Amino acid sequence: MHTWKQAYWLAGFELKARMKRSLLMLAFYTAVGFVCISSFDVYLTENFYAFDLLFLLLFIMFPAWMKPKIFQMQKMDGDLWTVPAVIMLQQLPVPKAVIVKSRFIIHSVYSFPYQLILLVMLLAVSPAFREMITPLSYMAFLIIWLAVSVAAGFAMAASEAGGTYDTKLLAKSMIYLVLGIAIFYAAFQWLADEGLIYWTIGLAQNWPLMSIVVSLLIIYAGWNYWQRVMKKDIEKADYL
Repeated sequence: MHTWKQAYWLAGFELKARMKRSLLMLAFYTAVGFVCISSFDVYLTENFYAFDLLFLLLFIMFPAWMKPKIFQMQKMDGDLWTVPAVIMLQQLPVPKAVIVKSRFIIHSVYSFPYQLILLVMLLAVSPAFREMITPLSYMAFLIIWLAVSVAAGFAMAASEAGGTYDTKLLAKSMIYLVLGIAIFYAAFQWLADEGLIYWTIGLAQNWPLMSIVVSLLIIYAGWNYWQRVMKKDIEKADYL
């Protein structure tokens, strides 16, 4: 508990400096939310798969991309890639576990409020979505996508630990990652014959309680797993 109090205190300095960016992110997610919602009926009737990809970006990549540059991964000296703020935090007399938790608190603030706004907007504005879903299944749908955010999106938070990487190898790895995601998504479309969001709506409709329980377990496991990964990477990284 004391570790979390220290982490909140440490995260507070960065969060106080993000008020203008908070307004920018709110405007961005609201605008994107309206774009998503306006195309939702098309997604349901014509399998508009770009809707899936945009949703995945909003829940996985955008929270990291929307951070100020000093809190984004970038190339430092030599082949060192990391977030400058992580290097600065190493100078403070606090345990590495506190640094990790503070980064996760900050990533949560950049993720959950805006993702919840998007999910609430979908319910409030889309008649087609409201007709498909009950209060319980909507809760399941919401928790499923928060689980996606933690299980996949918080890998971005863990990556802030950085490390020494060959630039060409890093570029190749990113290309392979994008290709892997594209292949997985194409295979999913072929096997399921429906979009990812539509599939998660089906899970929420047919097995709401099971979806909630499994998603909460994924959130718990992902939250703890990515913290361990980041702490391990910080301990072995050479920031000098």
